[in-house]
Amino acid sequence: MSSTKQKILTAALKLFNEDGIVNVRLQHIADEAFISVGNLAYHYKNKEAILLALYEELAKKQDQLLAEYRIVPLFDNIDRLIHHTFQLQQAYIFFYLDTLEIVRAYPSIGETHQKRIDSQIAQLKVIIDFNVSRGALMEEPRPGVFEQLAEQIWMTIDLWLIQYAIRSNATPEAQAYRKAVWTLFIPYFTDMGRLEYGQMLQMPYDFYF
Repeated sequence: MSSTKQKILTAALKLFNEDGIVNVRLQHIADEAFISVGNLAYHYKNKEAILLALYEELAKKQDQLLAEYRIVPLFDNIDRLIHHTFQLQQAYIFFYLDTLEIVRAYPSIGETHQKRIDSQIAQLKVIIDFNVSRGALMEEPRPGVFEQLAEQIWMTIDLWLIQYAIRSNATPEAQAYRKAVWTLFIPYFTDMGRLEYGQMLQMPYDFYF
C-alpha cells in the first residue's frame, strides 16, 4: 500500500474512532492526513471506499487471530483469543459502535459482514464441539442448544462494546469483556472444565504477553 493511502486510512481510522462515521467528512480526513481532498479522492473516491478498506484491514487481522488460536482451542487459547479480540476491537472501535449505521448506509459492506458473522458463528461452534469432545464441556443437552450458544457467544463478542457504551461513560475494561464471554461457557463446564478454568484464572495477567 502506498504511503499516501496508508496516511488516509490512518487518519480516517483516528477520526472515525473519535467522532463516529456520521460526523466525519472527506475534508476532515484530508485535513488530518495533511493532503488535499483531490489527492484523497484520487486514492479513495468516497467514504465508502475508505470504510471498505478499513473493514478489510479489520477482517484480515481477525482471520490472523483465528488462524493462530483455532487449531487447538483449549481454554488458555480461547482466553488469549478473547483478550486479543478485545484489543483489536479497541483499535477499530468505530465499527463496533456504528455497525448498524454502516451496514444500512453501505450495503456492500453489510453483505460481506453478514457472511463473516455466519463464518464466525460456525467457528465458535467448532470450538464448542472440540471442548465437548475432550471432556471440558458437557454433552449437548438437546439438539440445537450449542448452535444457539455459538450465536450468543458471537453476540457477546461483537456487541459488548455498544451495550457498554450505552450503559456507561467509563472506558471499557478487558477483564469485564473477558468475564462476559466466559459466563456463557460456565454453565456447560464439566468437572474437568471447572478445574481447567480455575487454573486459568490463577495465571498472572502478563500470561497474555
